[in-house]
Amino acid sequence: LASLSELQVGHFPSLQELNAAKNCIDLLHIPSFLFKLHVLDLRANRITKINKEDLDNLRDANTSSLSLILSHNSINSIDAGAFRFVTLQLLHLRGCFSHEDIMKASLNAISGLRVQKLLIGQYRNSPTKVHFKENLLEGLCGLEVEELTITGLYIRSTNTFFDCMENITSLRFIHTNLYQFSHESIASNMQKFELKNSAIVKTPFYIISELKHLKELRITNNKRLTNIDYSLQTLDKLEFLDLSNNNIMMRSCCDESIPGKSLKHLNFSYNSYIGLRSFFLNMPHLLSLDLSHSKVDSVGQFPIFMTLYNLTYLDLSYTSCHFVIHCSFCGLFNLVELRVPHTTFAPDILASVFQNLSSLRLLDMESCGLESLPNEMFGHLKRLQVLNLSKNKLMELPASVLLSLFALQHLNIRSNNIQGLSNDTIQVLSKSLEKVDLSDNPYDCSCTQEQFLTWVRELSIKNPNFSNHLECKTPEHLQGSLLRDVNLKCSWTLIYITMLLSVVIVFLLLLVYHFYLKNSFLYLCFCHRGYKKSATEKTYDAFVIHSSLDEEWVREELLPELEGGDPSFQLCVHYRNFEAGKLILENIFYNGICCSRNALVLLSPNFMESKWCSFEFRLALFWRFLEDECGIILILLEPIREDQLKHMYVLKKYLSSKTYLKWDKNDKEKEVFWKRLRKALTQSRKVDVPL
Repeated sequence: LASLSELQVGHFPSLQELNAAKNCIDLLHIPSFLFKLHVLDLRANRITKINKEDLDNLRDANTSSLSLILSHNSINSIDAGAFRFVTLQLLHLRGCFSHEDIMKASLNAISGLRVQKLLIGQYRNSPTKVHFKENLLEGLCGLEVEELTITGLYIRSTNTFFDCMENITSLRFIHTNLYQFSHESIASNMQKFELKNSAIVKTPFYIISELKHLKELRITNNKRLTNIDYSLQTLDKLEFLDLSNNNIMMRSCCDESIPGKSLKHLNFSYNSYIGLRSFFLNMPHLLSLDLSHSKVDSVGQFPIFMTLYNLTYLDLSYTSCHFVIHCSFCGLFNLVELRVPHTTFAPDILASVFQNLSSLRLLDMESCGLESLPNEMFGHLKRLQVLNLSKNKLMELPASVLLSLFALQHLNIRSNNIQGLSNDTIQVLSKSLEKVDLSDNPYDCSCTQEQFLTWVRELSIKNPNFSNHLECKTPEHLQGSLLRDVNLKCSWTLIYITMLLSVVIVFLLLLVYHFYLKNSFLYLCFCHRGYKKSATEKTYDAFVIHSSLDEEWVREELLPELEGGDPSFQLCVHYRNFEAGKLILENIFYNGICCSRNALVLLSPNFMESKWCSFEFRLALFWRFLEDECGIILILLEPIREDQLKHMYVLKKYLSSKTYLKWDKNDKEKEVFWKRLRKALTQSRKVDVPL
């Protein structure tokens, strides 16, 4: 296409946008049948010169809604006055000038243009570089322009930068190498200022503070910007402050440095650290607060949002906050949207932490480590419409949790540990939800989930995309199958009978194990001897339960001290007092435990390895429980390893709740040991003695 006149689009009266980019057009002549366009894209054509006569037909035309895009045309010259009395919505001249002198001459040449938005500068990947020079932008003095965007310029000094910007209401610097502004006074009505992808290391507050009418300030994507050195309190009309995607470390936010009188939107996302220590006391009109992907403190530890009554949007995503107080969100009565992905909550606050958020419409709790949901958790969120619980550790979704969510429309429980949904939950989900995401859970496709699988199949008929990522995890032969393709033939009568029989068999096995294997010999002994409690005589003060490998200590230390001392105690030891020819079990029970007032248990690594020692200890415990006649005194001869105690749970539990004696070879410690042991043996016969 060599000319716009070649186009036959006059019979399209409602045409609003025409893309004629990358053609062979070399003259900027716009036919009258294109005056009603909103966008005319002529980028990357062959326009090298703009003649005054080419735009004559635009001077009296109503083109105030037209956006003219001339980027990537290598413009070398523009006739003076070519755009005089022309009115445009936007003029895009990015990447049009190969040298700063050509840009300066061209900006002077378009004097008289009335335009809402003007874009000048270079693209980042442009082979030519345009450097800012003194008075480069003096041509702006002859234009009526409201919003100016400057991109890709190499700027070292800004001494004359703002000379012709008194009437500009919006200024944007994007992808410049600007690292500082010159100290200069600005008389400006500017309401919007943006500095993006620059090389600045300090916020140019000495420039910004001159912009008394500023309402919107964006300083973003400046990776060398690490701190805020000055206060912005002079900007008492500021409503929107965006400091996102920098590298800011702010120790105390936000009362002293950030203006809050008129502030409505505050964005600190994607920074290094934001310390919240002032409770936002001077921001009564704040509507949105974004702290996502920045490290913050105090949130969840103190009720720092108490004064933000008008806040409607709060984003704490990826801040790693840990909420531990019930009043974490107190004061946020008008909050509509709350995002807390990748934060954590103390389990004891989940039932009440959201109770004052009665206006909430959206709650995002992705990856919060949730393992269960209390029934009262969402009880006050009557207006909630969107709930995201994806990527947690939930094993079930109780219907009781969802019953109070009358307005819920979208629910996301993707990537949890849910194996299926109960019938009650299915009924709740079927009532009013428009969208449910259940994908990527380890579903059980057995008969216990038959109704859930039926529900999935029914929904899949209405919406095939609903079940694309719902796959079986168990049983093994159905692993990887889509839930909608599973068609089970379940006989519930047979299943119930099988389950009942399994329960009965397990119960009987437990009874056999507990009463037969452990205590059957007692029953046999009672039957054999016709045991009667009153007929048993206490012959010994203590029955010694020990390993045969510790017999040397019994012979050389224990017996001489207790039986040869004053008072004297009579001990029963198996190698001396058991009757020959009798069953070992009878000797242990009748001649040992039943005839002794106490059981003296000598603990050592040898004891832990002996099955007979373990048996005798359990029997003593059982007899004490049954008749309350045998005291148990524990003596630790040698240290016992933790892994040995694990194999004898009863002893481990008993040791953790009872005081025991510890043998020590030190003479002074020995004296204390024997004194305490003698005291224990002389105490009451029917209770354990505190040692």
